Amino acid sequence: MIIVLFQMGEITAGKVDLKQVLLSRGILPREPKAKKPSNKANSYVNEISAFDIETSRLDLSQDPNSHDYHAFMYIWQWQLGDDVTIMGRSWTSFQTLVQLIANALYEISEDQNLPEIPRHVCWIHNAAHEFAFLTGIYPFKDTEGFYRDVRKPIWFSMYNVIEFRCSYLQTNMSLKALTKRYGVKEKLSGQLFDYDKVRFPWDPLTDYELEYAGTDVQSLVQAMRIRMEKDGDNLQTIPLTSTGYVRRDVRQALKPLFLQIRDILPQEQEYRLLRKAFRGGNTHCNKAYSGKILENIYSYDMASCYPAMQLTKSYPMSKFRFLDDRLSLDRILRFLKLNYAVVGLYEFTNIRLKRKKEPIPYISLSRTESINFRCDNGRLLYADFSRMALTEIDLEIILQQYDYDMIDVKSAMVAQKGPLPEEYKDVIRRYYANKTTLKSSEDPDEQYLYFKSKGLLNAIYGMSAQDPIHSDIKYNDGVWTVSGYDRPAEEINKVLMKAKFPYQWGVYTTAYARQALQEGIDLAGKQMVYCDTDSIKTLGPVDIDRINAERMKRAKISGGVARDRKGKDHYIGIFEYEGSYQRFVSCGAKRYAYEQDGEMHITVAGVTKQINEKTGIPFAVEELGCLENFKEGMTWVKAGGIAAVYNDHDDFNYTDPASGNQLRITSNVALVPSTYEMTFETDYKKILYEMDLYGEYMDRRE
Repeated sequence: MIIVLFQMGEITAGKVDLKQVLLSRGILPREPKAKKPSNKANSYVNEISAFDIETSRLDLSQDPNSHDYHAFMYIWQWQLGDDVTIMGRSWTSFQTLVQLIANALYEISEDQNLPEIPRHVCWIHNAAHEFAFLTGIYPFKDTEGFYRDVRKPIWFSMYNVIEFRCSYLQTNMSLKALTKRYGVKEKLSGQLFDYDKVRFPWDPLTDYELEYAGTDVQSLVQAMRIRMEKDGDNLQTIPLTSTGYVRRDVRQALKPLFLQIRDILPQEQEYRLLRKAFRGGNTHCNKAYSGKILENIYSYDMASCYPAMQLTKSYPMSKFRFLDDRLSLDRILRFLKLNYAVVGLYEFTNIRLKRKKEPIPYISLSRTESINFRCDNGRLLYADFSRMALTEIDLEIILQQYDYDMIDVKSAMVAQKGPLPEEYKDVIRRYYANKTTLKSSEDPDEQYLYFKSKGLLNAIYGMSAQDPIHSDIKYNDGVWTVSGYDRPAEEINKVLMKAKFPYQWGVYTTAYARQALQEGIDLAGKQMVYCDTDSIKTLGPVDIDRINAERMKRAKISGGVARDRKGKDHYIGIFEYEGSYQRFVSCGAKRYAYEQDGEMHITVAGVTKQINEKTGIPFAVEELGCLENFKEGMTWVKAGGIAAVYNDHDDFNYTDPASGNQLRITSNVALVPSTYEMTFETDYKKILYEMDLYGEYMDRRE
C-alpha cells in the first residue's frame, strides 16, 4: 500500500504513476446502443477509486442563545485502486489531483487512439455530503449529474471524465455494514474519533485520525470491487442504485411480455387518480392504550408481506376505462361482485366511525380533503365532509368501519383483475426460496446470496411502487430547478409510456397489505394494541391460526412455500409469532418501547439506534432509563440524531483566533447533533385527556 500525503508535485515527481494505475485493469467500452445522457454512454477505465472528506464545524453566532453553524474540510482522502491512498489538506491540492487524473485519462485516450476520453469511476459513500462542499470549488453544469432529489446526487462528474457515484444509494447499507458484509477492514469507531473536536487543515493529526480517514476509502474500494465480482458486474453493468438489481431481474423476466405490459400502462388521467389512491402501510397505536405500560404483549409479523401480496392476489391486468356519468355506490358495488378493480374518487357527507372504540381507525387524514373533522393521531374519527380517492379494497374496509349520511361518486375507472404474470412471480419465488433455504448457511457464498435475496425480496415492491413521473431535477452552478407534476398531459403521457412496470401494481400491493393487516386487527379486537404495516402487537395471545389456515392454502397454490435447512416449511404471507414482551408502551405511530428477556428496546422515528461502544447499550435506552419515562416531554440528546445545516452561498475567510491562520469557507453542510422531544398534537392530547376523564373520547362537533 502506497500512502501519499499530497503536496504539489508529489504525483508528478514519480511516487505514483497515475496513468499506469488507471490502465492496470484495461478499458471497458461503452455499452452497445447506449444513448446520452445515460452515464453508460461512455467508456471507462476498469479501475475504481473512492473519495471521502473529514470535516469540522464552527459556531459563528455572537448570541449565546442561538447558533450559526458552518463546516469546512480539513483532510480529504482518495483511494486509487487497491494500492494507492492519497490524502490532502486543502481544496487546492484536491483540484490539482483531479486535474492530474483528467490529464492522465486524456493521455490514455491519445495513446490508445480511443474515439472518446474514457471516464474514471470514484465511489463516495453518501455523495450528498461531499457534493455540498464540491459545489463551492467547481461550477457543476446540469449535464454533469443525475439527482434523485434536491441535494441528493446518484452520480455527478467533474471535467466530464471523473464520475463520482454514490455507494450508499448503490448498496443501501451504511459503510460499517457494507465493510462487515464483504469481510474487508471495517470502518473504525466514530465514537473514538470524536466528531465534535474542531480540527483545522494546519493541525497535525494523530495516527488514529489518519488511519480512520484512510480506512474509509480503502475499505470502500475493496467492498465495491468484491460486490461487482460476486454479481458478475463491471463498471458498465453495475446498477446505480440498490433497486437496480431487482429491476434488472424483473425486466429480463418480463421481456417476452413487453407488448402486453405496454397496453396496460396508465395514461395521464388514470395515473393521476392512481396517484391519489396510493397509500403506504397502516401504522397506528390504539388510543385506548396510548401512554400506558402494558404487560404480556404478543407480536405477530407477516412473512414477506408485500411479495406475498404480489404472489397470491389478483391485480388490474387490463387497461383502465372510466365509467360514464351514471355513477353511484350501487353501480360500484356491482363491479366489485364481478371481481373488477375499481379506483374512484368519493365524497362523504357526515362520515363517522361506527364504533367509538375502533382500535385502529382506517382513514388517514393526509390522504383526504376534509372539513370540520376530528382525528386520532392522524386518523379520521369524523368529518362533516371528506373527499378521498380509493381502490375497491380500501372502499370495502371503510364501508365496514364508517357510517355516513351520503356518498357521492365523483369519478371511477375499472379494469379486469387477474394474477400477475408467472414470469414476474417466478422472480419472487426465487428470492423467497433463497432467503429461506440459505438463512442459516455458514458458507460465505451462500451467506452472500442469502443477504442479497433478502434485500431483493424487500426491494421488489419498492420497484413496482416507484412513481413513474419523477421530478426532473437539475443543478446548474448553484441553482436547483425542479419540474413537477404540472407538465402538459402530452409530456406526462410520453413519460408514462416509457415506464417498465404498471404503476397500478404497486398501488394495489399496499392496498392488499393493509387489507391483510386489517384481518389481524379485526381478529385481535379489543386486544389490539399497535400495528405497523405487516405486524400487530396484541394484549395477550390471539388465535392467529384462524387467519393463517387460509393463507397457507393460498401460499401453496401460488408456490410461496420454501423449506429451510432444518426441514421446516415456511409459508409466505402468514402471521408468524415473533415473541412476547414482558412490558410494552406506545405513544403513537413509530413510537414504542418494550422489555423483552431482561433488555429494553426502543423504536422512535427520529431517535437513533446507535450503540454506546463503552457499555454495549443503545444511547436511546440509556437516556430513557425506564419505560415509565416514555411519555410526552421525554427528550433524547445523545440519541437525538443529526441535523444538516446547508450553507450553499458561503464564501468568506475565517481567521482562527488561536493560531492566526486563515481559512476559506465556501459551500458546505454542517452536521449538527440534534435532540428529539416526544410531543403530541393538540387534537391527540385532547382525545387522550377525554379518555382519561370519561373512558372514551367525546364525539361532539365544536
